[in-house]
Amino acid sequence: MSLTVAKQLLTMLIICVLSFLFSKKNKCGDRESQFVSRLLLYFVNPCLIVNAFNLPFSAEKLHQLGIVIAISFAVHLLFTAVVMVFLRDDIERLGVIFTNSGFIGIPLIRGVFGQTGVFYLMGYLAVFNIYLWTFGEYRMSHRFSIKKIVTNPNVIAVAAGIVLFCLPCQLPSVIASPLGYISDLNTALSMILLGMLFASYKNESGASYYGGVVRVSVMRLVVCSVVTVAFVVLLWTLFSYVPDMRHILFVVLIASLCPIGMSVSSFACIFDRDASYAGLMVTATSVGCVVTIPLFVKIAEILIPAL
Repeated sequence: MSLTVAKQLLTMLIICVLSFLFSKKNKCGDRESQFVSRLLLYFVNPCLIVNAFNLPFSAEKLHQLGIVIAISFAVHLLFTAVVMVFLRDDIERLGVIFTNSGFIGIPLIRGVFGQTGVFYLMGYLAVFNIYLWTFGEYRMSHRFSIKKIVTNPNVIAVAAGIVLFCLPCQLPSVIASPLGYISDLNTALSMILLGMLFASYKNESGASYYGGVVRVSVMRLVVCSVVTVAFVVLLWTLFSYVPDMRHILFVVLIASLCPIGMSVSSFACIFDRDASYAGLMVTATSVGCVVTIPLFVKIAEILIPAL
C-alpha cells in the first residue's frame, strides 16, 4: 500500500509541478487561484461527495461510516490535546489540527482505495468541517456560527449523500454520469490549484519565521503522525474483528497524515492573522508530506498486517 501511496503522490506532484511552471510563465495570480479554489470548494467537491454516496444501500456500510466519524472525532481531539500542550499561537494550532484532507486527501485516497475509500473519507471530512467552524472559529474569534456549519457546501453534500445512500434506489445515469465526470476533475484541479498557489506565493514574513515553520512542520508531519499511527494500531488491536476495519483505519490515517490545510490560510485572512506565515506553513508541509505520508503508511502496514 505504501508503494501505491507513493506512486499516487508522485502522480499528483507531477501535475502540481506542471501547474507551477504554467502559472509562473503566464503570471497567474490571486484572482485565478481564487476562482479555481471556489470551483473546487463549491462545485467539484460537493459533486464528488454526492457521487461517493451513489451506492446501493448497505446497513453495514452505514455502520462503518459511523465508525469513521467516531474515529475521526477522536483523532481531532488527540491533535487538539497535542497542540494545546506544545504550541501557543492559535494559527499554528489550527495548522497542526486541520489537514488538507480535502484537496490532497480526496485525490490521494481515491487513487489508492477507489470509490469505497472516498465513501469512508466523507466521515472524516464531515468531522473536519464541523470542528473547523466550531473549535477553529472559536480559537480565532472566541465565537462560532451554527449557520456557517449548516450552510457549508461540503457538509450539505455529505447530508444529501447520506439521504441518497439510504434511499432504495440510485441516481439515474443521466444524473450520475455528469456527477462522475465532474468528480473526475478533483485530482487534477486540486493539484493545479496547489501549483498556482506555489507560483503566486510571496514570502513577506521574512527569515525570522522559518524556525516557527520548522517547528510546526515537525508537529504536523512527524509528531501527529506518530500519535495517529499509535492510535490506529491500538484500535486495530481492540477492534480488528469489525468488518473492513483495516480499510477504515488506513483511510483515516492517510487523511490525518496530509499537510496543513489551505483552510488555515483562509482563516488567517478572515481573522486578520499573519496570512504570509500561514501560507509558508502550508507550503512547507505540502512539500514535506511527499516523504512522510508513504513513510508512516509503511510503518502502519508493518504494525497492522493484512489478515
